[in-house]
Amino acid sequence: MYTNFFSLSEPPFSIAPDPKYLFMSDRHREALTHLSYGLDGSGGFVLLTGEVGTGKTTVSRCLMADLPENTQLAFILNPTLSSQELLATICDQLKIRYRKTNATLKTLTDKIAEKLLKNHANSINTLLIIDEAQHLEAQVLEQLRLLTNLETNTKKLLQVILIGQPELQQLLKRRDLRQLAQRITARYHLLPLNQQELASYIKHRLSVADCHRALFNKGALVKIHELSQGVPRLINLICHSALMEAYNGNNAVVDKNIVLKAASQALGDDFEPRTWWKKKSIQTVLAASVLAAMLLTGFWLGQKEQSAEQLRVESSELVKESEEDKLTPLKPVQLKQAQPELAQQLVISSEKKKPLQPKVSEPPKLPENIVTTEPIKELPKPLVQPNNYQVEAVDGVSDNLLARFQAAIDDTKNASIKTKDIEHDNRTNSDIKSLTQMPTWVQEGVPSLRFEQHIYASDGEGWVNVNGRDRYEGDSLGNGVVIDEILPQQVILTYRGEKFSLPALTNW
Repeated sequence: MYTNFFSLSEPPFSIAPDPKYLFMSDRHREALTHLSYGLDGSGGFVLLTGEVGTGKTTVSRCLMADLPENTQLAFILNPTLSSQELLATICDQLKIRYRKTNATLKTLTDKIAEKLLKNHANSINTLLIIDEAQHLEAQVLEQLRLLTNLETNTKKLLQVILIGQPELQQLLKRRDLRQLAQRITARYHLLPLNQQELASYIKHRLSVADCHRALFNKGALVKIHELSQGVPRLINLICHSALMEAYNGNNAVVDKNIVLKAASQALGDDFEPRTWWKKKSIQTVLAASVLAAMLLTGFWLGQKEQSAEQLRVESSELVKESEEDKLTPLKPVQLKQAQPELAQQLVISSEKKKPLQPKVSEPPKLPENIVTTEPIKELPKPLVQPNNYQVEAVDGVSDNLLARFQAAIDDTKNASIKTKDIEHDNRTNSDIKSLTQMPTWVQEGVPSLRFEQHIYASDGEGWVNVNGRDRYEGDSLGNGVVIDEILPQQVILTYRGEKFSLPALTNW
Protein backbone atom coordinates (compact mmCIF):
# COMPACT_ATOMS: atom_id res chain seq x y z
CA MET A 1 0.00 0.00 0.00
CA TYR A 2 1.17 3.59 -0.59
CA THR A 3 0.77 4.73 3.04
CA ASN A 4 4.39 3.94 3.99
CA PHE A 5 5.72 5.41 0.74
CA PHE A 6 4.06 8.79 1.43
CA SER A 7 4.43 8.58 5.25
CA LEU A 8 0.68 8.38 5.86
CA SER A 9 -0.87 6.92 8.99
CA GLU A 10 -3.89 5.69 6.99
CA PRO A 11 -5.42 6.12 3.54
CA PRO A 12 -6.73 9.72 3.55
CA PHE A 13 -9.18 9.48 0.65
CA SER A 14 -11.61 6.80 1.71
CA ILE A 15 -15.21 7.31 0.57
CA ALA A 16 -16.53 6.17 3.97
CA PRO A 17 -18.32 9.07 5.78
CA ASP A 18 -15.82 9.39 8.62
CA PRO A 19 -16.67 12.53 10.67
CA LYS A 20 -13.02 13.20 11.56
CA TYR A 21 -12.29 13.79 7.87
CA LEU A 22 -15.14 16.26 7.54
CA PHE A 23 -13.80 19.37 5.85
CA MET A 24 -15.71 22.31 7.26
CA SER A 25 -15.91 24.55 4.24
CA ASP A 26 -18.22 27.55 4.40
CA ARG A 27 -20.89 25.47 2.68
CA HIS A 28 -20.59 22.46 5.00
CA ARG A 29 -20.47 24.75 8.03
CA GLU A 30 -23.68 26.45 6.93
CA ALA A 31 -25.33 23.07 6.34
CA LEU A 32 -24.37 21.80 9.79
CA THR A 33 -25.53 25.05 11.37
CA HIS A 34 -28.91 24.79 9.66
CA LEU A 35 -29.41 21.23 10.88
CA SER A 36 -28.45 22.14 14.45
CA TYR A 37 -30.51 25.31 14.40
CA GLY A 38 -33.54 23.49 13.04
CA LEU A 39 -33.34 20.96 15.87
CA ASP A 40 -33.13 23.70 18.49
CA GLY A 41 -36.44 25.15 17.31
CA SER A 42 -39.97 24.01 17.93
CA GLY A 43 -39.51 20.79 15.98
CA GLY A 44 -40.97 19.60 12.71
CA PHE A 45 -38.97 18.79 9.57
CA VAL A 46 -35.46 19.86 8.53
CA LEU A 47 -34.34 19.37 4.92
CA LEU A 48 -30.79 18.88 3.58
CA THR A 49 -30.33 18.34 -0.16
CA GLY A 50 -27.38 18.17 -2.53
CA GLU A 51 -25.98 16.36 -5.52
CA VAL A 52 -24.58 12.84 -5.23
CA GLY A 53 -21.33 12.78 -3.27
CA THR A 54 -21.37 16.39 -2.03
CA GLY A 55 -21.03 15.31 1.63
CA LYS A 56 -24.61 15.17 2.93
CA THR A 57 -24.16 11.90 4.81
CA THR A 58 -20.86 13.06 6.29
CA VAL A 59 -22.54 16.22 7.62
CA SER A 60 -25.30 14.13 9.15
CA ARG A 61 -22.77 11.82 10.83
CA CYS A 62 -21.01 14.86 12.28
CA LEU A 63 -24.36 16.10 13.57
CA MET A 64 -25.11 12.74 15.20
CA ALA A 65 -21.70 12.74 16.89
CA ASP A 66 -22.53 16.06 18.60
CA LEU A 67 -26.09 15.28 19.69
CA PRO A 68 -26.92 15.98 23.35
CA GLU A 69 -27.08 13.06 25.74
CA ASN A 70 -30.83 13.49 26.24
CA THR A 71 -31.55 12.62 22.60
CA GLN A 72 -32.79 9.28 21.32
CA LEU A 73 -31.96 8.78 17.65
CA ALA A 74 -33.57 6.66 14.95
CA PHE A 75 -31.46 6.55 11.76
CA ILE A 76 -32.87 4.98 8.57
CA LEU A 77 -30.54 4.32 5.65
CA ASN A 78 -32.91 2.41 3.36
CA PRO A 79 -36.14 4.40 2.89
CA THR A 80 -37.58 2.22 0.09
CA LEU A 81 -40.26 0.99 2.46
CA SER A 82 -44.00 0.97 2.68
CA SER A 83 -45.80 2.97 5.36
CA GLN A 84 -46.15 -0.08 7.62
CA GLU A 85 -42.53 -1.13 7.11
CA LEU A 86 -41.33 2.40 7.90
CA LEU A 87 -43.26 2.47 11.17
CA ALA A 88 -41.89 -0.96 12.08
CA THR A 89 -38.34 0.24 11.34
CA ILE A 90 -38.86 3.29 13.56
CA CYS A 91 -40.05 1.00 16.36
CA ASP A 92 -36.93 -1.13 15.94
CA GLN A 93 -34.66 1.92 16.04
CA LEU A 94 -36.37 3.37 19.13
CA LYS A 95 -36.37 -0.08 20.80
CA ILE A 96 -40.14 -0.24 20.99
CA ARG A 97 -41.54 -3.73 21.64
CA TYR A 98 -44.49 -4.69 19.46
CA ARG A 99 -46.12 -7.86 18.18
CA LYS A 100 -44.58 -8.47 14.76
CA THR A 101 -47.32 -10.75 13.57
CA ASN A 102 -50.52 -9.04 12.44
CA ALA A 103 -49.11 -5.58 13.27
CA THR A 104 -51.33 -2.88 11.74
CA LEU A 105 -50.65 0.80 11.05
CA LYS A 106 -52.77 1.77 14.03
CA THR A 107 -50.91 -0.58 16.37
CA LEU A 108 -47.51 0.71 15.28
CA THR A 109 -48.64 4.34 15.40
CA ASP A 110 -50.00 3.94 18.92
CA LYS A 111 -46.76 2.31 20.07
CA ILE A 112 -44.67 5.16 18.63
CA ALA A 113 -46.97 7.81 20.16
CA GLU A 114 -46.69 6.13 23.55
CA LYS A 115 -42.89 6.13 23.28
CA LEU A 116 -42.79 9.81 22.31
CA LEU A 117 -44.91 10.80 25.29
CA LYS A 118 -42.72 8.76 27.60
CA ASN A 119 -39.55 10.36 26.26
CA HIS A 120 -41.06 13.83 26.66
CA ALA A 121 -41.98 13.08 30.27
CA ASN A 122 -38.36 12.08 30.89
CA SER A 123 -37.02 15.24 29.08
CA ILE A 124 -35.68 13.14 26.21
CA ASN A 125 -35.80 14.48 22.66
CA THR A 126 -36.67 12.02 19.89
CA LEU A 127 -34.94 12.50 16.53
CA LEU A 128 -35.54 10.64 13.26
CA ILE A 129 -32.98 10.97 10.42
CA ILE A 130 -33.79 9.49 7.01
CA ASP A 131 -31.01 9.34 4.43
CA GLU A 132 -31.68 9.01 0.67
CA ALA A 133 -35.14 10.41 1.37
CA GLN A 134 -35.78 11.07 -2.33
CA HIS A 135 -36.83 7.38 -2.54
CA LEU A 136 -39.71 7.87 -0.09
CA GLU A 137 -43.15 7.48 -1.58
CA ALA A 138 -45.76 10.21 -1.18
CA GLN A 139 -47.98 8.14 1.14
CA VAL A 140 -44.98 7.31 3.33
CA LEU A 141 -44.13 11.02 3.65
CA GLU A 142 -47.73 11.69 4.59
CA GLN A 143 -47.49 9.03 7.30
CA LEU A 144 -44.40 10.80 8.65
CA ARG A 145 -46.32 14.08 8.78
CA LEU A 146 -49.07 12.40 10.79
CA LEU A 147 -46.47 11.24 13.32
CA THR A 148 -45.39 14.84 13.88
CA ASN A 149 -48.95 15.83 14.79
CA LEU A 150 -48.22 14.74 18.35
CA GLU A 151 -47.08 17.95 20.04
CA THR A 152 -47.26 20.09 23.14
CA ASN A 153 -48.00 23.80 23.38
CA THR A 154 -44.36 24.66 22.72
CA LYS A 155 -42.79 21.90 20.60
CA LYS A 156 -43.37 18.76 18.58
CA LEU A 157 -42.46 15.46 20.18
CA LEU A 158 -40.78 14.07 17.04
CA GLN A 159 -38.17 15.90 15.00
CA VAL A 160 -37.38 14.62 11.50
CA ILE A 161 -34.36 15.34 9.26
CA LEU A 162 -34.76 14.43 5.59
CA ILE A 163 -31.52 14.06 3.62
CA GLY A 164 -31.64 13.50 -0.11
CA GLN A 165 -30.77 14.49 -3.64
CA PRO A 166 -32.34 17.46 -5.49
CA GLU A 167 -35.20 15.19 -6.60
CA LEU A 168 -36.47 15.41 -3.01
CA GLN A 169 -37.16 19.13 -3.48
CA GLN A 170 -39.24 18.37 -6.56
CA LEU A 171 -41.12 15.66 -4.66
CA LEU A 172 -42.08 18.06 -1.86
CA LYS A 173 -43.55 20.52 -4.40
CA ARG A 174 -46.43 18.14 -5.07
CA ARG A 175 -49.78 19.57 -4.09
CA ASP A 176 -50.72 16.56 -1.97
CA LEU A 177 -47.55 17.11 0.11
CA ARG A 178 -47.98 20.86 0.68
CA GLN A 179 -48.91 20.31 4.35
CA LEU A 180 -45.59 18.56 4.96
CA ALA A 181 -43.66 21.22 3.00
CA GLN A 182 -45.15 23.93 5.23
CA ARG A 183 -43.75 22.17 8.32
CA ILE A 184 -40.15 22.33 7.12
CA THR A 185 -38.46 24.80 9.45
CA ALA A 186 -35.01 24.83 7.82
CA ARG A 187 -33.72 23.91 4.36
CA TYR A 188 -30.25 23.88 2.89
CA HIS A 189 -28.91 22.86 -0.53
CA LEU A 190 -25.26 21.77 -0.47
CA LEU A 191 -23.23 22.69 -3.58
CA PRO A 192 -19.88 21.20 -4.73
CA LEU A 193 -16.52 22.71 -3.78
CA ASN A 194 -14.86 25.40 -5.84
CA GLN A 195 -11.20 25.18 -6.89
CA GLN A 196 -9.86 27.03 -3.85
CA GLU A 197 -11.91 24.88 -1.47
CA LEU A 198 -10.73 21.74 -3.27
CA ALA A 199 -7.08 22.55 -2.52
CA SER A 200 -7.95 23.14 1.16
CA TYR A 201 -10.01 19.94 1.20
CA ILE A 202 -7.12 17.78 -0.04
CA LYS A 203 -4.69 19.47 2.34
CA HIS A 204 -7.07 18.87 5.26
CA ARG A 205 -7.48 15.16 4.57
CA LEU A 206 -3.71 14.70 4.19
CA SER A 207 -3.09 16.48 7.50
CA VAL A 208 -5.61 14.20 9.27
CA ALA A 209 -3.58 11.24 7.91
CA ASP A 210 -0.41 12.82 9.42
CA CYS A 211 1.01 14.09 6.12
CA HIS A 212 1.99 17.77 6.17
CA ARG A 213 3.61 18.17 2.76
CA ALA A 214 2.04 18.78 -0.63
CA LEU A 215 1.57 15.53 -2.55
CA PHE A 216 -0.30 17.20 -5.46
CA ASN A 217 1.17 20.03 -7.52
CA LYS A 218 -0.85 22.95 -8.86
CA GLY A 219 -1.51 21.39 -12.26
CA ALA A 220 -2.81 18.22 -10.62
CA LEU A 221 -5.22 20.21 -8.42
CA VAL A 222 -6.62 22.07 -11.43
CA LYS A 223 -7.12 18.80 -13.32
CA ILE A 224 -8.76 17.12 -10.31
CA HIS A 225 -11.29 19.94 -10.01
CA GLU A 226 -11.96 19.80 -13.74
CA LEU A 227 -12.62 16.06 -13.66
CA SER A 228 -14.56 15.91 -10.38
CA GLN A 229 -16.47 19.21 -10.74
CA GLY A 230 -15.84 19.74 -7.02
CA VAL A 231 -17.81 16.68 -5.82
CA PRO A 232 -15.99 15.34 -2.70
CA ARG A 233 -16.72 11.68 -3.45
CA LEU A 234 -15.21 11.92 -6.93
CA ILE A 235 -12.27 13.86 -5.48
CA ASN A 236 -11.58 11.00 -3.09
CA LEU A 237 -11.75 8.39 -5.85
CA ILE A 238 -9.40 10.31 -8.14
CA CYS A 239 -6.91 11.20 -5.38
CA HIS A 240 -6.78 7.63 -4.05
CA SER A 241 -6.14 6.26 -7.54
CA ALA A 242 -3.57 9.01 -8.24
CA LEU A 243 -1.57 8.12 -5.12
CA MET A 244 -1.60 4.49 -6.19
CA GLU A 245 -0.39 5.48 -9.65
CA ALA A 246 2.36 7.69 -8.20
CA TYR A 247 3.43 4.88 -5.87
CA ASN A 248 3.66 2.41 -8.75
CA GLY A 249 5.70 4.90 -10.77
CA ASN A 250 7.93 5.81 -7.79
CA ASN A 251 6.86 9.49 -8.00
CA ALA A 252 6.97 11.57 -4.84
CA VAL A 253 4.54 14.21 -6.21
CA VAL A 254 1.36 13.74 -8.24
CA ASP A 255 1.22 15.79 -11.46
CA LYS A 256 -1.43 16.35 -14.14
CA ASN A 257 -0.45 13.34 -16.23
CA ILE A 258 -0.74 11.00 -13.25
CA VAL A 259 -4.19 12.44 -12.47
CA LEU A 260 -5.36 11.73 -16.03
CA LYS A 261 -4.19 8.11 -15.81
CA ALA A 262 -5.76 7.71 -12.37
CA ALA A 263 -9.08 9.22 -13.47
CA SER A 264 -9.43 6.75 -16.33
CA GLN A 265 -9.12 3.92 -13.79
CA ALA A 266 -11.17 5.45 -10.97
CA LEU A 267 -14.10 6.81 -12.99
CA GLY A 268 -14.27 4.05 -15.60
CA ASP A 269 -16.93 4.75 -18.22
CA ASP A 270 -17.71 8.13 -16.66
CA PHE A 271 -14.23 9.37 -17.54
CA GLU A 272 -14.12 11.22 -20.85
CA PRO A 273 -10.89 13.12 -21.52
CA ARG A 274 -11.58 16.45 -23.16
CA THR A 275 -10.13 17.04 -26.58
CA TRP A 276 -8.30 20.31 -27.12
CA TRP A 277 -11.27 22.02 -28.78
CA LYS A 278 -13.64 21.07 -25.92
CA LYS A 279 -11.59 22.88 -23.27
CA LYS A 280 -13.22 25.96 -21.89
CA SER A 281 -10.15 28.16 -22.39
CA ILE A 282 -9.79 27.07 -26.02
CA GLN A 283 -13.48 27.63 -26.64
CA THR A 284 -13.22 31.10 -25.14
CA VAL A 285 -10.26 31.98 -27.39
CA LEU A 286 -12.05 30.61 -30.48
CA ALA A 287 -15.21 32.53 -29.66
CA ALA A 288 -13.21 35.74 -29.17
CA SER A 289 -11.38 35.17 -32.46
CA VAL A 290 -14.63 34.62 -34.37
CA LEU A 291 -16.15 37.73 -32.80
CA ALA A 292 -13.09 39.82 -33.68
CA ALA A 293 -13.15 38.53 -37.26
CA MET A 294 -16.83 39.43 -37.57
CA LEU A 295 -16.20 42.92 -36.21
CA LEU A 296 -13.26 43.49 -38.59
CA THR A 297 -15.31 42.23 -41.54
CA GLY A 298 -18.19 44.51 -40.64
CA PHE A 299 -15.84 47.47 -40.24
CA TRP A 300 -14.19 46.75 -43.60
CA LEU A 301 -17.55 46.47 -45.38
CA GLY A 302 -18.72 49.68 -43.74
CA GLN A 303 -15.59 51.52 -44.82
CA LYS A 304 -16.00 50.13 -48.34
CA GLU A 305 -19.61 51.28 -48.57
CA GLN A 306 -18.66 54.69 -47.16
CA SER A 307 -15.89 55.07 -49.77
CA ALA A 308 -18.25 54.04 -52.58
CA GLU A 309 -20.87 56.52 -51.37
CA GLN A 310 -18.27 59.29 -51.13
CA LEU A 311 -17.06 58.44 -54.66
CA ARG A 312 -20.64 58.66 -55.98
CA VAL A 313 -21.14 62.06 -54.34
CA GLU A 314 -17.88 63.45 -55.72
CA SER A 315 -18.73 62.14 -59.20
CA SER A 316 -22.14 63.81 -59.12
CA GLU A 317 -20.56 67.09 -58.02
CA LEU A 318 -18.04 66.94 -60.87
CA VAL A 319 -20.82 66.30 -63.36
CA LYS A 320 -22.81 69.21 -61.95
CA GLU A 321 -19.81 71.56 -62.14
CA SER A 322 -19.11 70.53 -65.75
CA GLU A 323 -22.72 71.25 -66.66
CA GLU A 324 -22.53 74.68 -64.99
CA ASP A 325 -19.32 75.47 -66.90
CA LYS A 326 -21.15 74.95 -70.19
CA LEU A 327 -23.63 77.74 -69.40
CA THR A 328 -23.04 81.07 -71.25
CA PRO A 329 -22.10 83.83 -68.79
CA LEU A 330 -24.12 87.02 -68.69
CA LYS A 331 -22.83 90.00 -70.63
CA PRO A 332 -21.64 92.93 -68.59
CA VAL A 333 -24.09 95.26 -70.33
CA GLN A 334 -27.08 93.10 -69.44
CA LEU A 335 -25.88 92.74 -65.85
CA LYS A 336 -25.44 96.49 -65.52
CA GLN A 337 -28.98 97.05 -66.70
CA ALA A 338 -30.33 94.51 -64.25
CA GLN A 339 -28.13 95.17 -61.18
CA PRO A 340 -25.60 97.96 -61.70
CA GLU A 341 -24.20 97.77 -58.14
CA LEU A 342 -23.53 94.01 -58.31
CA ALA A 343 -22.01 94.28 -61.74
CA GLN A 344 -19.27 96.52 -60.39
CA GLN A 345 -18.29 93.87 -57.84
CA LEU A 346 -18.11 90.86 -60.18
CA VAL A 347 -15.29 89.73 -62.41
CA ILE A 348 -16.35 87.76 -65.46
CA SER A 349 -13.86 85.60 -67.28
CA SER A 350 -15.40 84.09 -70.35
CA GLU A 351 -12.15 82.67 -71.59
CA LYS A 352 -11.40 80.41 -68.58
CA LYS A 353 -15.11 79.86 -67.86
CA LYS A 354 -14.69 80.35 -64.10
CA PRO A 355 -17.76 80.96 -61.95
CA LEU A 356 -18.49 84.52 -61.01
CA GLN A 357 -16.83 85.51 -57.70
CA PRO A 358 -18.05 88.48 -55.63
CA LYS A 359 -15.53 90.98 -54.29
CA VAL A 360 -15.47 91.23 -50.56
CA SER A 361 -15.53 94.86 -49.49
CA GLU A 362 -13.78 95.98 -46.30
CA PRO A 363 -15.97 97.21 -43.46
CA PRO A 364 -16.12 100.97 -43.08
CA LYS A 365 -13.78 102.47 -40.52
CA LEU A 366 -15.20 104.47 -37.69
CA PRO A 367 -13.73 107.83 -36.73
CA GLU A 368 -11.13 107.67 -34.04
CA ASN A 369 -12.85 110.24 -31.85
CA ILE A 370 -15.97 108.06 -31.45
CA VAL A 371 -16.11 105.86 -28.32
CA THR A 372 -18.15 102.73 -28.94
CA THR A 373 -18.82 101.60 -25.36
CA GLU A 374 -17.71 102.13 -21.79
CA PRO A 375 -15.55 99.57 -19.96
CA ILE A 376 -17.62 97.06 -17.99
CA LYS A 377 -17.22 97.42 -14.30
CA GLU A 378 -16.57 94.21 -12.36
CA LEU A 379 -19.45 93.32 -10.04
CA PRO A 380 -18.52 92.90 -6.39
CA LYS A 381 -18.52 89.31 -5.21
CA PRO A 382 -21.15 88.26 -2.67
CA LEU A 383 -19.94 88.00 0.87
CA VAL A 384 -20.28 84.53 2.43
CA GLN A 385 -19.91 84.06 6.13
CA PRO A 386 -17.84 80.95 6.83
CA ASN A 387 -19.62 80.21 10.08
CA ASN A 388 -23.28 79.89 9.11
CA TYR A 389 -22.87 79.93 5.30
CA GLN A 390 -25.61 82.58 4.76
CA VAL A 391 -25.33 84.96 1.80
CA GLU A 392 -25.68 88.68 2.59
CA ALA A 393 -27.10 91.20 0.13
CA VAL A 394 -24.75 93.91 -1.16
CA ASP A 395 -25.24 96.81 -3.51
CA GLY A 396 -25.02 96.04 -7.21
CA VAL A 397 -25.99 92.30 -6.87
CA SER A 398 -29.49 91.20 -7.82
CA ASP A 399 -31.69 89.12 -5.55
CA ASN A 400 -31.81 86.36 -8.20
CA LEU A 401 -28.03 85.92 -8.12
CA LEU A 402 -28.01 85.84 -4.31
CA ALA A 403 -30.73 83.15 -4.35
CA ARG A 404 -28.65 81.00 -6.71
CA PHE A 405 -25.61 81.24 -4.40
CA GLN A 406 -27.72 80.25 -1.39
CA ALA A 407 -29.23 77.26 -3.28
CA ALA A 408 -25.75 76.02 -4.26
CA ILE A 409 -24.62 76.17 -0.62
CA ASP A 410 -27.73 74.29 0.53
CA ASP A 411 -27.13 71.56 -2.08
CA THR A 412 -23.56 71.15 -0.79
CA LYS A 413 -24.88 70.72 2.75
CA ASN A 414 -27.44 68.13 1.62
CA ALA A 415 -24.76 66.21 -0.30
CA SER A 416 -22.52 66.03 2.77
CA ILE A 417 -25.45 64.84 4.89
CA LYS A 418 -26.28 62.12 2.34
CA THR A 419 -22.64 61.03 2.30
CA LYS A 420 -22.70 60.65 6.08
CA ASP A 421 -25.92 58.65 5.85
CA ILE A 422 -24.38 56.32 3.26
CA GLU A 423 -21.32 55.80 5.42
CA HIS A 424 -23.62 55.09 8.34
CA ASP A 425 -25.57 52.49 6.35
CA ASN A 426 -22.39 50.74 5.19
CA ARG A 427 -21.61 49.43 8.65
CA THR A 428 -20.96 45.72 9.03
CA ASN A 429 -23.64 43.25 10.03
CA SER A 430 -21.69 42.47 13.19
CA ASP A 431 -22.50 46.02 14.44
CA ILE A 432 -26.26 45.50 14.02
CA LYS A 433 -28.09 44.85 17.26
CA SER A 434 -30.78 42.26 17.75
CA LEU A 435 -34.39 43.34 18.12
CA THR A 436 -34.34 42.66 21.86
CA GLN A 437 -31.53 45.24 22.21
CA MET A 438 -33.38 47.96 20.31
CA PRO A 439 -35.31 50.80 21.99
CA THR A 440 -38.80 50.15 23.30
CA TRP A 441 -40.52 52.13 20.56
CA VAL A 442 -38.89 49.87 17.93
CA GLN A 443 -39.88 46.65 19.71
CA GLU A 444 -43.46 47.85 20.17
CA GLY A 445 -43.73 49.01 16.55
CA VAL A 446 -42.58 45.74 14.97
CA PRO A 447 -45.61 43.52 14.24
CA SER A 448 -45.85 39.82 15.05
CA LEU A 449 -43.40 37.83 12.91
CA ARG A 450 -43.19 34.07 12.60
CA PHE A 451 -40.29 32.66 10.59
CA GLU A 452 -41.70 29.20 9.84
CA GLN A 453 -39.00 28.08 7.40
CA HIS A 454 -35.63 29.45 6.35
CA ILE A 455 -34.31 28.47 2.92
CA TYR A 456 -30.67 29.33 2.27
CA ALA A 457 -28.52 27.84 -0.50
CA SER A 458 -24.73 27.85 -0.44
CA ASP A 459 -24.65 30.26 -3.38
CA GLY A 460 -26.17 32.94 -1.17
CA GLU A 461 -29.63 32.91 -2.76
CA GLY A 462 -32.39 32.23 -0.26
CA TRP A 463 -35.62 33.43 1.30
CA VAL A 464 -37.63 33.19 4.49
CA ASN A 465 -41.21 32.18 5.09
CA VAL A 466 -42.78 34.87 7.25
CA ASN A 467 -46.32 34.37 8.55
CA GLY A 468 -46.99 31.72 5.91
CA ARG A 469 -45.61 33.63 2.88
CA ASP A 470 -42.23 33.42 1.14
CA ARG A 471 -40.35 36.70 1.48
CA TYR A 472 -37.19 37.92 -0.26
CA GLU A 473 -34.69 40.72 0.31
CA GLY A 474 -36.38 44.10 -0.15
CA ASP A 475 -39.90 42.85 0.64
CA SER A 476 -42.08 44.75 3.10
CA LEU A 477 -43.56 42.87 6.06
CA GLY A 478 -46.07 45.57 6.92
CA ASN A 479 -46.11 48.40 9.46
CA GLY A 480 -42.91 49.83 7.95
CA VAL A 481 -40.76 46.69 8.46
CA VAL A 482 -38.60 45.78 5.43
CA ILE A 483 -36.28 42.78 4.89
CA ASP A 484 -32.84 44.30 4.31
CA GLU A 485 -30.65 41.15 4.07
CA ILE A 486 -30.98 37.37 4.51
CA LEU A 487 -27.98 35.66 6.14
CA PRO A 488 -27.31 31.99 6.99
CA GLN A 489 -28.35 32.37 10.62
CA GLN A 490 -30.13 35.71 10.86
CA VAL A 491 -32.28 38.18 8.96
CA ILE A 492 -31.49 41.91 8.91
CA LEU A 493 -34.65 44.07 9.08
CA THR A 494 -35.26 47.82 8.89
CA TYR A 495 -37.98 49.70 10.81
CA ARG A 496 -38.28 53.46 10.34
CA GLY A 497 -34.59 53.84 9.55
CA GLU A 498 -33.43 51.56 12.39
CA LYS A 499 -31.64 48.30 11.49
CA PHE A 500 -31.85 45.24 13.68
CA SER A 501 -31.50 41.46 13.38
CA LEU A 502 -33.68 38.48 14.16
CA PRO A 503 -32.75 34.79 14.10
CA ALA A 504 -33.61 33.07 10.84
CA LEU A 505 -36.01 30.78 12.70
CA THR A 506 -37.92 32.63 15.37
CA ASN A 507 -41.29 33.84 16.61
CA TRP A 508 -41.75 37.48 17.64
